[in-house]
Amino acid sequence: MLYLGLMHAIALALTALILSAPVLAAGPQAPPATPAPAAPLRCPEDAEGGACVWGKAEGYDAGAVQVRGLHIALAGIAAPGRKDWCASKSAKDEFDCARPARKRMGEALAKGVACEIVDVASGQLWGRCRVAEGDLGRLLVQAGLARAAKDGPYAEAQKQAVAARRGLWAADMILPRDWETARRKAADED
Repeated sequence: MLYLGLMHAIALALTALILSAPVLAAGPQAPPATPAPAAPLRCPEDAEGGACVWGKAEGYDAGAVQVRGLHIALAGIAAPGRKDWCASKSAKDEFDCARPARKRMGEALAKGVACEIVDVASGQLWGRCRVAEGDLGRLLVQAGLARAAKDGPYAEAQKQAVAARRGLWAADMILPRDWETARRKAADED
């Protein structure tokens, strides 16, 4: 009898201890909520029948992206090409001007892209592309990795990049001749 009383007391003590533990007192816990996967980028519905292509980028360069076999140049920007060499006054080292833009493009395109085709000229498709972070052309121009095309939609973004001395507009950058002319013109407009 003493043995049963002792076992009963131990069982009650263990039950009280278990129920007083914060994790077990509330009963079974639901597994932690996992964030819902982001919906893939898609083209908006267009009642006017505009052309749009979306999906994973198959390739890209500083100013163009390839989606579903189509090479689409970003409308409204001028990105440095692979043959454009920049230099840093402080580092006294030359580098491919387009390399930072290609790196940023790779990061931005990781979650997919949706490009609205806005023009076809001489066999080249021109488009405005969206990534998870927003308008791809605007992102590149704001970061100072591309120049806003004349009369394009990104003039204000370029003014911000020039004022903040980002990317190609950094104080110690030495740009190719045509880029330097654009740099001085942008600085004069402020």
